[in-house]
Amino acid sequence: MVLVAGIGVAALAAALAAPGEGPALPYRAYMPQISQAEAPPAPVATPTPAPRPETPDGRVASLYLGSARILGNAPIEARGTHYVGGRELFEDPSGPSYISTYPQWGTGRPGRTAPGAGGMNTIFAAHVNYVNYGNGPFAYLHEAAVGDALYVTLDNGVQLAYTVAAVEIVPVAALNMDRIVFPTLDGTTERITLISCGGTFVPAAVGGEYTSRVILIAERYVP
Repeated sequence: MVLVAGIGVAALAAALAAPGEGPALPYRAYMPQISQAEAPPAPVATPTPAPRPETPDGRVASLYLGSARILGNAPIEARGTHYVGGRELFEDPSGPSYISTYPQWGTGRPGRTAPGAGGMNTIFAAHVNYVNYGNGPFAYLHEAAVGDALYVTLDNGVQLAYTVAAVEIVPVAALNMDRIVFPTLDGTTERITLISCGGTFVPAAVGGEYTSRVILIAERYVP
């Protein structure tokens, strides 16, 4: 299976083709019993609330990575893939403000890793910038550094902490999306991968494209 990371090419092309919208931006973009009548009622024990699970089972509500200015306010949406010319591509975010993830397609879901079972990878994609919109959620992805903390909050309130392991700008021609999406992970590692556009924007007669992709990898230890 060969996968291609394309963030907003079609939408950008349409936007750039529309007249009168100004110059393109440099980037795209969870009854007590009574024993006797005269006896007082037996005390009723206050139920103990069930503890919040450490291993969650909810969808992603927000991402926070301060060094990349991802501040937990961008909406998260589930997307899939589609085929163009025999190639399988990630669907673009439905709008320039969204961060897309692909849980139903099989890239994992944060926190679903069983103790000692590791090996899960979850993909998130978002725009860098977008015509007539401005900066997207991943506009500063390249500013994150190894060792930074990335926090994933689920809709059930569980928060998971990951450590940035790598930030790379990879030319499109050198991308190996199979390795990015399906990494070989040991039994105690869960991974988050953030993807966006980067490098140089090359305009075309209709639209244009970036020369590279920004790939950020963050991991957490699952004992």
